[in-house]
Amino acid sequence: MPATAARGRAPAVALGGLIAAYVATFGTLTWFQHENFGTFGYDMGLYDQGIWLVSRFKDPFVTIRGLNFFAHHVNLITLLFVPAYWLGAGPHFLYLVETVWMALGALPLFLLARDRLESGWLAVAVAGSFLLYPALEWINWWHFHPDALIITPLLFAWWLAGRRRWGWFAVAVAVALACKEDAALAVLMLGLVLAVLGQRRAGLVTAAAGAGWFLVATRVVIPAAGGGAGPFYQELFPGFGDSLGEIVWNLVAHPSRLLGLATLPDRLTYFWQIMAPVAFFPLAAPLVLLISVPQTVINVASGHALTHDIHYHYSAIVLTGVFLATVEGMAWIGHGPGTRRALVAVLLTTSLAANVAWSPSPLGRQYDDGIWARAEPRHATVRAALRLVPAGAGVSASYNLIPHLTHRTYAYEFPNPWVVANWGAHGENPPDPATADYLVIDERLLGDQRPLFDRLLSPQGGYTRVFASDGIVVARRQPGAGGS
Repeated sequence: MPATAARGRAPAVALGGLIAAYVATFGTLTWFQHENFGTFGYDMGLYDQGIWLVSRFKDPFVTIRGLNFFAHHVNLITLLFVPAYWLGAGPHFLYLVETVWMALGALPLFLLARDRLESGWLAVAVAGSFLLYPALEWINWWHFHPDALIITPLLFAWWLAGRRRWGWFAVAVAVALACKEDAALAVLMLGLVLAVLGQRRAGLVTAAAGAGWFLVATRVVIPAAGGGAGPFYQELFPGFGDSLGEIVWNLVAHPSRLLGLATLPDRLTYFWQIMAPVAFFPLAAPLVLLISVPQTVINVASGHALTHDIHYHYSAIVLTGVFLATVEGMAWIGHGPGTRRALVAVLLTTSLAANVAWSPSPLGRQYDDGIWARAEPRHATVRAALRLVPAGAGVSASYNLIPHLTHRTYAYEFPNPWVVANWGAHGENPPDPATADYLVIDERLLGDQRPLFDRLLSPQGGYTRVFASDGIVVARRQPGAGGS
């Protein structure tokens, strides 16, 4: 191979090494996160049960959530996982798919940065900063969520639009839309930005596709799957209305309300942790940054604290727009090779500092703070207890045990089905206690549900212990016992 060709391929090889290192690191960490009972019914168990039900051609009513799988969110992308579930896939598979899929987001960023910064090695550095980004790694940590899968196709879509490769652009947009209905708002903005930048026809078609899919998902698919009930997340915006139309109107008509929320300390911390790792370069490309604005507004306006916290999946679309604007902003500022190298040096410095300060990676200060579940001697007892639950039997289990028992029609996160908690959109379709054949409980986690547990295992409660060791209890419903 000629030396010049080898040098030309070296950045691509380096990029492959970075992606492989990320997958190896977070693939291992997330594998053991589930293996060591660090995942919960919300949300790992929810998605695992939903996909399993679909794979078995059953009614996809997710008893972890109390909603039809597609009334929770429109995650059509999960249908691609059904064949893997025929072969026995489960939470480990979901975590691995998420890890690989997210890591591959470094590829379109590399391609974009190589085009804009005119250097393969500078592009590798940009891709590395993406893989170091704290919010990305926290999304990877926090169970499996289809939101995370939006990142890579949306990054590809922007790069493909710049290359005028509209066929593949349409594929990338369709994949992003299939991940979750929220992606539609980002696609809408993507189309408007492209239209402003001169791609009028493609941009307007893209915007129309985003708007149309959002309406179909929220007004047709979710209500149809939920028996007529609309999206439950409309209730997450106190002070802005009770319907989607009211919420949008009040956000537009009363910007002072949004500004008041945006300047609260927790929101300011959120903005700082989103922008500081990329040295605030996205502010140099405000038009491109608009792609993330709808989701940012949603996150800031929401009364749900997790939405404006980098530790959770709600930032997936936000970070996508941030990185696209980072590359475009650096390209706009950097008029020569020397300036671009300096900008990339700053980016790498802030990315590495942020990773140490805020990330869950092995470099991060929080790595040893218990965020990653570690193996414990009692886990052997837990696994022995789980093996006592027959396949297909209905079960109610502690929140950290239920994701290991979700390949069944009736799987509840205790205290469901006796105390309806985190169920349905409006408490509808109450669960039937008679469908819980087994209890698998970690007594250390009972808290204020101890009286219910004691009642269920009392002589009149209908359940008999079949296993009890090291605080782990398995109980079986007594023959003929009703739903108490």
